[in-house]
Amino acid sequence: MRSRFLAAAGLMLLSPLSMAQTTPVSEPAPVATPAFTPAIGKEAIANLADEIESNFVFPDVAKRYAAMLRAKLAAGAYDAPADAESLARQVTADLQEVAPDGHLRMHPPGAMQRPGPAAGGPAPKRPPQMEQAGMIAPGIAFVRFNAFMGDPQVLKDFAAFLDANAGAKTLIIDARTHGGGGLDEMDVLFPRIFDKPQAVMVMDTRASVAERGGPLPFASLVKVDAPREFYRAEHRVTPASPTSPWTRAKVYYLTSGRTGSAAEHLAMVFKGTGRGTLVGGTTGGAGHYGGMLGLPGGFSAFIPFGRSYFPGGDGWEQVGVKPDIAVAPDRALYEVLVREGVTPAQAETLSASHMPTGSMERRQLGKR
Repeated sequence: MRSRFLAAAGLMLLSPLSMAQTTPVSEPAPVATPAFTPAIGKEAIANLADEIESNFVFPDVAKRYAAMLRAKLAAGAYDAPADAESLARQVTADLQEVAPDGHLRMHPPGAMQRPGPAAGGPAPKRPPQMEQAGMIAPGIAFVRFNAFMGDPQVLKDFAAFLDANAGAKTLIIDARTHGGGGLDEMDVLFPRIFDKPQAVMVMDTRASVAERGGPLPFASLVKVDAPREFYRAEHRVTPASPTSPWTRAKVYYLTSGRTGSAAEHLAMVFKGTGRGTLVGGTTGGAGHYGGMLGLPGGFSAFIPFGRSYFPGGDGWEQVGVKPDIAVAPDRALYEVLVREGVTPAQAETLSASHMPTGSMERRQLGKR
């Protein structure tokens, strides 16, 4: 099973400190954990301080996080939490006070397991990774992604969709409810829409993590020189040969505050290269990638150990990626369709029939 490198709330699987794993995701086996006591919580925090110091993406900030946790432990700040959830919430808030990060957080026991069925009801279902792929209007192709999980069938279906509609003049990719994932879906898209080789992203992974678990597992990443504390790779595009008709198409990318992680990686590629036009709202601002870490007592934490940024530019942690055409996210598809010559009445109908069912609001820290 290949790893994925970017967190998508609700899609992470408990693992050692490495990339969170990708689908197919099996239900996690029940794990017996000791009853919560403050002593167990304090042991988990001490362990977390060590792991953050060793693995957080920025060594200097990592030391500040660790020093804060150890100081608060010594001062008794975590001696009497109400329960495990309160403790995890307090630790997360304390970490964010030191330096805000869209992914760094502590979770109480069981928090990352899939939610079970409501009383008397079915288990909640996640939306499909890819949905509503097809021609939305003459010459205009549409597809929505809710996650980039590298599922082989999804990759096959995405490639088939692109190849079947290669004569379209416009491609609309809806990422308004996209929570994150990996690079595989991008590596299906990029060879078709770009007409020259280029580096479209730089990814710096903390060297200690790369030494322990190996480099990020994507063939499109090429190692380049970096300061000794980082393992640096460029995400590179190799265009298809012969050149795809998609290189001549317009590309629109629909965004919202919910658009996060890997979806922001793609947004920044479009923004930085000018190959696509972003329409909607500013993205969520989760620019650091990492993995889940198991802690004593059944606690867990997501530790960011890498960051992405456009070559010669900056990342998007906390600030997000701004759209080229700023409109309310629920009006983004309508805006694109009208710009592409669809009548307002038809654009309203199509926008309504292709409206995401998930939230387009920016995730609040600690919420799934």
